[in-house]
Amino acid sequence: MKYQQLIADVDQLTAQLNERYKAHLECRAGCSGCCHHHLSIFPVEAAAVKSAIQVLPKASQEIIKQQAVNILEQEAKGNPVACPLLVEDKCSIYNSRPIICRTQGLPLLYEAEDGNLEVDFCPLNFTAENATDALEENHLVPLDALNLKLSIVNLEFCQQHEIPATQRSKLADLCA
Repeated sequence: MKYQQLIADVDQLTAQLNERYKAHLECRAGCSGCCHHHLSIFPVEAAAVKSAIQVLPKASQEIIKQQAVNILEQEAKGNPVACPLLVEDKCSIYNSRPIICRTQGLPLLYEAEDGNLEVDFCPLNFTAENATDALEENHLVPLDALNLKLSIVNLEFCQQHEIPATQRSKLADLCA
C-alpha cells in the first residue's frame, strides 16, 4: 500500500534527523506537549488509526473512548483539549500515529503565507545558544512536499473507497 511506503519513508527521514540533531532534541517518551491539540486527519490516516485502535486491549480501547467523549465535550465548550490517544502521556498507537505526529518536534521547512521559506520546531528543542546554527536546509522535514505526497496517497485511497477526498476526521471522533 502506498500509505505504508510513505510512512516508511517518513520514518527513515525522521530517524536520520533524530540522529543528526539528537544533541538539540528534548523529544522522548512521555513528552506530549505537541499532543495537546485536537487534530484532524485524512481518510487514509483515519483508516490506519481505526485499525490500530481495534487491536489494542479492550481496557485501553475503553480509556481512549472515554477520553474522546470528554474531549468532544470540552471542545464544544471551547476548552483546550489533548489527543484522545494519549494514555499516561504516551501515544497508545505510537507505531500507527499519523504523519503530523511523526514529524513533531523536528525542524520543519515550509513556505509561509508571504512566500518565504521558514523553519519551525518545538520550542523545547534547539534551545542552547547558537543551536539553530546546526540547521541545514537539506536536513529538515520538507513539510510542503510531504503534505503533497500525503494528499496524493489520500486521493488514491479515497478514489478506491469512494470517499470524498476533502473529508477529514478528528481523532476524538474516530475514538468515541
